[in-house]
Amino acid sequence: MIHFDKIWTIISTKYSVFFEGVGITLKLAFFTVLFGSLLGLIVAISRRTRILPLRWLMNAYVTFIRGTPLLVQVLLIVYGLPQLGVRMERLTMCVIALVINSGAYMAELIRAGLQSVERGQVEAAQSLGMNSSQTMLYIILPQAIKVTLPAMGNEFVAIIKESSILYAVGVYELTYQAYKLASVNYYYIETLIAAAIIYFVLTYVATWLLTLLERRMRRGENKYV
Repeated sequence: MIHFDKIWTIISTKYSVFFEGVGITLKLAFFTVLFGSLLGLIVAISRRTRILPLRWLMNAYVTFIRGTPLLVQVLLIVYGLPQLGVRMERLTMCVIALVINSGAYMAELIRAGLQSVERGQVEAAQSLGMNSSQTMLYIILPQAIKVTLPAMGNEFVAIIKESSILYAVGVYELTYQAYKLASVNYYYIETLIAAAIIYFVLTYVATWLLTLLERRMRRGENKYV
C-alpha cells in the first residue's frame, strides 16, 4: 500500500538531501549541454570537410554513439579509463561520458541547422570575397545556431532526466539520493514518487523558460518582417 501522506513529509523534512541531488543533476546537465554543444559543432563542421578520413571518422562516431545505450557508454568510461591508467573523479568521468553521448546528438541538430541555410546566402558571401572560413563563421553559423537553439534547450531537459542512470555508478545525483534515503526510511515507493515530482518540477520549469526564450526570438524576427 502506498502512503501518499508520507510523500510531502519526505520532501519537506529531507529537502536538503534532495537539493544536494538536484544540484549535481543540474551541474551535470549544464556542463553536458555546454561541452556537448561545442563537441557537436566540431563534429558537424568536420562532417562537411573534404578530408574523407576525418569525415568517415566523424560519421562513425555519430553512428556508434547513437546506436549504443547511454548506460553502456557510461560504464565503459567510468570503468574503462582507470584500466588505461587515467585517474579522475567519478563525476568528471560521468560528465565526459554524457558529453560524448550528447555531442553525437548535438552534431545531428547542428548539421540540420547548417543545411537550413540557403545556398544563395553562401554564394552571396563568396561573391563579396569571403573565404570558406569567413562564410562559415559570419554567415552560416549564426543562422544555424539560432535555428538549433530550441533543440539544444530540449537536450538540456533530456539530460536532466537521463542523468538518473548515473545512479548505477554511484554518482550522488537525485535518483541516488532518493534511493539512499529510501534505504533508511523504508518508504521506497513514496520516496521515489517524491523524486519523480522533483524531476517533473525541474523539467517543467526548464521547458517553460525555453518556451519564453523561443517566443522572444520569434518576436525579434517579426520586428523585421
